[in-house]
Amino acid sequence: MKKLRLLLILLCLSPALFAQEEFNPMGKTWVVFIENTDYESFASLTGPTTDIELMKSSLQGYLIDRIIHVKNMTKQEMEDFFAKEFRNLVVENEVNAIMVWYAGHGKFINNIGYWIPVDATLDDEFTYYNMNSLRQSLREYSESVTNTLVVTDACESGPTFYQAMRSIPTNRSCSELMSGPARSSQVLTSSGYEFATENSAFTNTFASALANNANPCLPIENIVTQVTIAASRNNQARPRFGKIAGLEDEGGTFFFVAREQ
Repeated sequence: MKKLRLLLILLCLSPALFAQEEFNPMGKTWVVFIENTDYESFASLTGPTTDIELMKSSLQGYLIDRIIHVKNMTKQEMEDFFAKEFRNLVVENEVNAIMVWYAGHGKFINNIGYWIPVDATLDDEFTYYNMNSLRQSLREYSESVTNTLVVTDACESGPTFYQAMRSIPTNRSCSELMSGPARSSQVLTSSGYEFATENSAFTNTFASALANNANPCLPIENIVTQVTIAASRNNQARPRFGKIAGLEDEGGTFFFVAREQ
């Protein structure tokens, strides 16, 4: 726990990973990567390490104020991180937009999605991190956060966490940012890692969409379309996209704002 707190303090007191002088209409934007690979009871994974490094590289072309990368979290660390540590950092630093990305094992049990902490016990859901706990914590961020995006490359989130979109995502325009972003609370999930050494096709497509974007911004809906097409082409389960249940949403969306070339 002390090591985790020290990591967070060092990350958040050091200069931003990407020096930012350009105006970002999304406001102060932070990204959190949670990488769980070294499990005690579940099979260890290597895919998340490569995938997150790929994502971090793809984000270099966008206006991101800070990236926090946390590895191998226990259940208690997950609970403390979202309920207290990260919440306090977000509020104190007046962060406006956050993306939380989880890569690791996940479970979907009785319509509830779980992230698997590294100290979880096989077949004991009480040792898993319930995504509804994440939702409850995110409610406390609304003082400063306008746009929230949760991406989970682990499992489906479940109907208690999100309201699924029942149609193809609407095309969004960068012009929406001219009057300031409307509030949004969104989640995108994939089926996750099936094998210990597997890299995620979902992450590869997501990162490719960022890297190959030629527009001044990239709305999450465009990425959803691309990862959905890729999943269908590879005969994989369709990613799920929707609004986070119980969080404020005014019909806005999460935009990745590109740096000026």
